[in-house]
Amino acid sequence: MSTRSERTQSIEVLEKEFRDAKGIYLTDNNKIDVARISKVRVALRKKGMKYIVVKNTLARIAAERCGKNELAPFFKGQLGVVVAQQDGMAPAKIIKDFQKEFAKDNKDLLGVKVAYVDGTTFTGKDTARLAEIPPREVLLAQLLGVLQAPATKFAQTLSGVLTTFACTLDAVKTKKESEVGGAAPSA
Repeated sequence: MSTRSERTQSIEVLEKEFRDAKGIYLTDNNKIDVARISKVRVALRKKGMKYIVVKNTLARIAAERCGKNELAPFFKGQLGVVVAQQDGMAPAKIIKDFQKEFAKDNKDLLGVKVAYVDGTTFTGKDTARLAEIPPREVLLAQLLGVLQAPATKFAQTLSGVLTTFACTLDAVKTKKESEVGGAAPSA
């Protein structure tokens, strides 16, 4: 059993992690062995995330202290917490890839109980859909393309009108020159 000061320190560390996080995923680590959880930790660490095995009571207190009360009821059973400081949706992709890799062994391996991403709580099933959303950079590029499309189309339309107008003026000029040129010899 840890001392009161150790528990207080653990709560403070978790509270800081939860407060600064853009994404918090509570995962069931009941059926996962050390080798596989190490593989998940390495994948998460490469992306700047952490996987923390927590004591439920301490984690619940830390979540409540930093205002993430929606998570408190889910701190039951053997849990691991994925904490993402930059991209709140990135853990969903890593967890989904991991589950897909080991689906033949156990479909419920590292199941997500709940996710807290940018102030919104998602169930485990909704988290699987989060994994399918493209990264932020891709979404911004798509938005930019959508916003640029009308301006590009407008510019092309104007260009077409100007080209047609210029061709019409050139045809009128050519016709006038031919009329003037044809009328001069007969005079």
